[in-house]
Amino acid sequence: MRALLYKSKGIQELSKELKMPLTSVMRHIDVLSDAQLIIINYQPGIKGHAKYCSQTILSYTVSLDISNMQTPIDDYTVEMPIGHFSHCHISTPCGINGKNATIGKFDDKSVFFMPERINAEQLWFDQGFISYNFPTPTSDKKYHSITFSFEVCSETTYFNNDWPSDISVFINDVEVVTFTSPGDFGGRRGNYTPQYWPITSTQFGLLKKITINEDGVFLDNKSVNKKITFKDLLLFDGSAIKLTIGIKDNAKHKGGINLFGKNFGDFNQAIVMKIK
Repeated sequence: MRALLYKSKGIQELSKELKMPLTSVMRHIDVLSDAQLIIINYQPGIKGHAKYCSQTILSYTVSLDISNMQTPIDDYTVEMPIGHFSHCHISTPCGINGKNATIGKFDDKSVFFMPERINAEQLWFDQGFISYNFPTPTSDKKYHSITFSFEVCSETTYFNNDWPSDISVFINDVEVVTFTSPGDFGGRRGNYTPQYWPITSTQFGLLKKITINEDGVFLDNKSVNKKITFKDLLLFDGSAIKLTIGIKDNAKHKGGINLFGKNFGDFNQAIVMKIK
């Protein structure tokens, strides 16, 4: 936090200044971003888009007095492997990679219905949608927000760091947000991308965080829509919460989708749902 006091800095610059490994800096930056103590922006660089960090506050206070602490609110968290989708309607080119090898054949849509798909750590398709069913928590608690986070980028042949794609997200068939992925990222191996996967192909994505609460929809902690709120999602009307990720027919940039699991890309997670 002190290193970011007077100006925004890139990950490489922070690593050098703090004499910390790059992976450690990235882990701490992600935690600070989730706590809304810093903001992460992406700027064009020599090898794709570089991550720059800026502080959001000048000071903060931590209280260790237990008597002043509120009773913690129980969070309901589920991490869904990317191969455990419930439905998909996609177009080629497409494919699925596991941790140790490719699953099935490239550009064969039937691979997405093979039992082996549950071992997916990376999947991609050109156009269409893919859906996941998350279990619904018991409704006896007063939940007020839901967050989904996942690693994603565009999709094209090999990779192209400047290849925009308009990706839409639906929760229980309610369109909550559409964001533009700036590219299909490569040029260096992803932090968790296995060695068998060619360095000339897609390597990593961006970690996107979508929150819907009583104040509206937030994308990466920034308000993007105040018309849709938590109650509009009707989360407790069924036994499952449906998450759909895809590209709409009228999207301006139809640049495909890559989804990453725990053992592929830059982030050690699959698709995480958290309800507070």
